[in-house]
Amino acid sequence: MSNAKTETVKIRRAPKFIPFSLTGLLLGAVIAIALSLTIDNPDGKTPGFIAQLLVYCLGAGACFGLVIAVVVDFISNRRAKDAQASKVSKN
Repeated sequence: MSNAKTETVKIRRAPKFIPFSLTGLLLGAVIAIALSLTIDNPDGKTPGFIAQLLVYCLGAGACFGLVIAVVVDFISNRRAKDAQASKVSKN
């Protein structure tokens, strides 16, 4: 016969951080392209200007995605439900 112990466990849905970060990167790239098309630079749009704008927007987008993931993780932790689980050990 097996011996069963009951424990209380938390059940929640935690977000995956990499998809949030990649979505932020994509959003940053779209913003960088939109800004490079709308900003008038007196020296002309040099490749260095566009690359620098892209790097800054990609970094900001990735950080924004991670902040959103942390907020979603905090909310999911607050909404976690308790459940009873049985641990069965064989003797």
